[in-house]
Formats: sequence, C-alpha cells, structure tokens
Amino acid sequence: MSHAMTDAPQEEGTRADGKAGNPAAREDHASDCPADKQSAPTQKLGRSLKRLWDRAVTLPYRRFVDGVLLRRQWERFYLVFGGHIFFQTLRSAVKLDLFSLLAKHGRLTRAQIAEHLGIEEQPARILLLGCTAVGFLRKRGLYYSNSRLTQELLVKGRRGNITSYVELEHQLMYKAMPWMYEAIRENRNVGLKEFKGDEPTIYQRLAHYPELQQIFQDAMHELSVHANQALARFVDFSTVRHVVDVGGGDGTNLIQLLREWPHLRGTVFDWPSVCEIARKNIEASGLADRLNTHPGDCFNDPFPEGVDCLLFAHFLTIWSRERDSQLLRKAYDALPSGGKAIIVNMMQHDDESGPLSAAVGSPYFLTLATGEGMLYTWAEYEGWMKKAGFRRVERERLPRDHGAIVGTKG
Repeated sequence: MSHAMTDAPQEEGTRADGKAGNPAAREDHASDCPADKQSAPTQKLGRSLKRLWDRAVTLPYRRFVDGVLLRRQWERFYLVFGGHIFFQTLRSAVKLDLFSLLAKHGRLTRAQIAEHLGIEEQPARILLLGCTAVGFLRKRGLYYSNSRLTQELLVKGRRGNITSYVELEHQLMYKAMPWMYEAIRENRNVGLKEFKGDEPTIYQRLAHYPELQQIFQDAMHELSVHANQALARFVDFSTVRHVVDVGGGDGTNLIQLLREWPHLRGTVFDWPSVCEIARKNIEASGLADRLNTHPGDCFNDPFPEGVDCLLFAHFLTIWSRERDSQLLRKAYDALPSGGKAIIVNMMQHDDESGPLSAAVGSPYFLTLATGEGMLYTWAEYEGWMKKAGFRRVERERLPRDHGAIVGTKG
C-alpha cells in the first residue's frame, strides 16, 4: 500500500506528504526572476546619483547657509556654549601676563612665547589658539601680536586696563553664577550663599574678605576710569559747587571729576569699610583739601548737607525699581533749587533688545549682588526722575554703551 501511495500522481497544490501546498508561496518563488535581480544595480546607481547630488548641490548649499547666512549666529552660539572655556582662556592669559609680554616685544612666535612664559609648547598652542580665535590676538605667519582692544584693556599697568575685573569675575561672579537658575525661580540672590555672613548683599559680605574686597574695589576703579573720562569731559559741571558720589567706592569717580573741574568739591558716601579705602586714595591723589568721605547707609542715613549735586554712578543698577525711585525722591528733597541728580550707567535700550553689556551685567545683580537690580532702560530712569519731581531731565549718550541722565530741580 505504501508503494501505491508513493507511486500515485500528486494533485496540484499538494505536497508529497499529502498536505496541501501553498500556491502563493510558489508564486512568490516564481517571481524571483532575473528582472528582480536587476534592482540591485539600479539601487546602487540611485545611491551614486544621490552622493553626486549631495556633493554638487547639498554640501555647497549647507556651506553657504552655515558659513554665510548663519555664520554670525553660529559664532554667537559657540561663544555662549563655550563661554566658561573662553573666559578661563582669557583669565589664564592675564595671569600669565601674555598680553603685557606681547605689548613689550610687539610680536613673538609660539616657541618664543612659551619660553618667555615658562610653559610647554603644547599648552602654549592651546592658549594661543583660544586667544586668536576670539580676537584677543592677531596671527601673521608664525607671529602673534595683540589686537588693538587687547592693547588697550588687557596690558597690566596701562591706564584703562581691566585685568583686576577679570580676576574679580573669576573669584566672585563664577562662584555665584551657577545659581542663576535658582535665582530666577526664587527671585532672590541665591548665589550669595557662596560667601560667608548673614548680610543681605555681597557688598556687605565683602567686609569678611579683605583681599577680595580690594580686588572688587580695584575692578570698580578700572570700570570707573573708562566711564569717568567721558563723564568729566562730556557732562557739564560748571554750575555745580559740591558733588556727593552716592556709593562712591574708592573715590575714583570724584578724583577724576575734581581734576577736570578745579572749582568742585566732593564727598564719597559709602559703607565705612569702603570709605577707608577711599581715604587712602584721596590722600594719594593730593585732593584731600577738596575731597572727603562720609560713611553711611544711603537708604537709612541722610545725604551730606550743603551740597548741590548727587551723583549715582553705576549705583542704581544694584537696586529694585522701588528703591531707585525712593533714592531719587530722597535726592530731590535733599537738593536746593537748581540742584542736580546725575545717573551714570551702562544703559539698556528702550526697546529692551540689548545691548550685550546690559545682558551680561543684569544677571549678576539678580544672582549675587542684591537679588533685585539690573541694568535699566534710559526711559525707566527718566520716568523715575520726573516722578520724583525733577522738571528738566536730559540724557547724554556716552561711549561704550554708557550714558548720563541729568535731572535738575526746578
């Protein structure tokens, strides 16, 4: 019987074991013909054509978009994304006094720079790459030299340099700024926790750090040098007799003003520990007969009497809108008729779109300084002055995003 079953013809669609076959599977198998095998060369040709298109069209297009249309945005992105690295590159160069070295010699090769600085050539190469990429240095062939702005700002010992401010950023701001997110969420200076003490502002807590306080005052001195040259030259003090610099720091503002205007007398009004520093600078300046200090708290103590001008230089940025308005009302009440209140600051654009200096400075006041200030707009300051009672309010644009707003009491 088994032979009969084996020899019997099979019906179409059945298998030798008697089970039904799968005609669809046989059709699929039948479709695997030479015509399908030709699809592999076709796909290969398609990939080749795509590669040609990418190299001939897509790549040049992307280069154009990224390298021309979006180049500035990409550069800004890298500067922000690598901001901590670029700053530490700057700080390292300042600590090594690279820029003073190049100011002295004019131009040097990488090997010469490494030898002068006492460092190996590989780290010198990394340092010089960073300084050149961001524009601190120029490179011509094998030689490096300072850029014009570097020559002005980063050569130690040169009037107008900001090397102390670089160190202040490293020792003060960099410790506090990692707390910016929390400061934004909580609307207070959370970064202050990095510095010992229970005082509510960094200015008060600096009294616990004499060395850091000196760095801070040196940095403020450097900032003041740039602003005060413009203030003394371009703002009219001819009708002023005695000016009080509220929060006047180490006296730099008034020393510059009194040298430019020989008829002026001046008073630095600041915390007692700051006035100690100011007194030393006043003695060294030779202006002690016209310039003095008045320790106090501008919110709780009265302004010095017998004065006709109150100067708020880089000071109202520290405080809230409410406190600034309070100080300007207090200033108005303290001044005689014809007296002036003068605000000097880096100014935010009235449309709140910038500039970069305002965007860089404002987070410091929120995260560390007081938890309430920022760089305000011209219009805000003018509005507060008018609300305080000043009838004539004028603005004077000064270099490097600075400005002066002068309010005169009617």
